[in-house]
Amino acid sequence: MSEARTDIRSVLVPISQTRLLMPNAVIAEVITFVSPDPVATKAPWLLGRVAWRDFRLPLVSIASFAGFVNRESLLNVKIAILKGLGGHADVPYLGVLAQGFPRLTVVGPETVQIDTEAEARTGIVMSVRLTADEEAAHIPDLDAIEAAVAAELA
Repeated sequence: MSEARTDIRSVLVPISQTRLLMPNAVIAEVITFVSPDPVATKAPWLLGRVAWRDFRLPLVSIASFAGFVNRESLLNVKIAILKGLGGHADVPYLGVLAQGFPRLTVVGPETVQIDTEAEARTGIVMSVRLTADEEAAHIPDLDAIEAAVAAELA
């Protein structure tokens, strides 16, 4: 009997100061940065809305949301379009600032370890270290981020 595979095809999305680790299936597309249209909000992490296909997506800085930086550099940034997973009708997709192109990777029990010393952050489910490069990565709480965006846009 063969063992079940537990590897997950994932992407490492570079953001200011660190990178996010997400399943590959969450990313719909990566586009060139376009200046967002402003929205009425006091949340500094909600940068506005951008046009993508037939949608006007909220553009979020997860680095700002999680407290890695106050403001992100907009030099050479991309927008990673994420599929909305939380069932919020107002947020079927979400644009996230990326400091470059996401990189495909495969993670499994032998390639990732939980970083128990990492600081707890809003919007981050877990911090990990990838054994291939010993670099930190953070798994975002997309449900919480989508809920916060929906609340800001309500």
